[in-house]
This record gives sequence, structure tokens and C-alpha cells, in this order.
Amino acid sequence: MALHLVAGRSSISTGRDWIATEALLGGLAAIRAPLLKLLSSELITNAVLHGPALGEVTIRVRDVDGQIRVEVDDESSSPPQLRAADPAAVGGHGMWLVDTYATRWGCDLRGPDGKTVWFDVPI
Repeated sequence: MALHLVAGRSSISTGRDWIATEALLGGLAAIRAPLLKLLSSELITNAVLHGPALGEVTIRVRDVDGQIRVEVDDESSSPPQLRAADPAAVGGHGMWLVDTYATRWGCDLRGPDGKTVWFDVPI
């Protein structure tokens, strides 16, 4: 199942809550939901901020090898940048959080049509 949203600030909370609900229905332990919501917020925020204004953001949640996988598609072909964590910086921690707390993550480029950024967390 997928959720299609127009890129905008309200998409972040809508997408994050939808992901948590779908993952809980799929067997995610409730104690893992806050982490899932945090990491999901980071990917959705990146899609909203770095994709085209009012572009489409598509979100999917599925089971992959006993893990919950969250996938976020956007219309930008620029991959996310993993930066060193700077505690003094106001932003730029999103992919560091994903890299630190997800079991694995990646970015699948789709040429000029954009990309899919994904991460896995244990159920």
C-alpha cells in the first residue's frame, strides 16, 4: 500500500502518522513506533525540502526480511547527503539519525524521475 502526498509541511506529519499506523498493523512492536516516526519524519522532510515545490511524495511501508521498510519517493534526482554530526548545527542531522538508528538504508535513483530513499528497522 502507498500514500501519495503533495510536498508541503503538512505532508510530514500526515506521512509520519500513516507510516506508524501501517507498521503497527504490520506487527511493529509499539515501543519501536517513536523511532520509526522520527526516522520517517527525516526522510519525508528531506523529500519536501529538497524535492520540487508541490511535487509528489509517495510513501510505502512493507515487510522486508522480517524488518519494517519505509520508502519515500520524491521527484529530485539528488541523493541524500550523510554529514558528520555537528551538535551546534540547527539542521542537517536527518541522515545521520537514519544511518545511526536504522538497520540499513539506501537510495535508489530513478534517473530524471527522482529517487526512493528507504530504511529498515526491526519489527
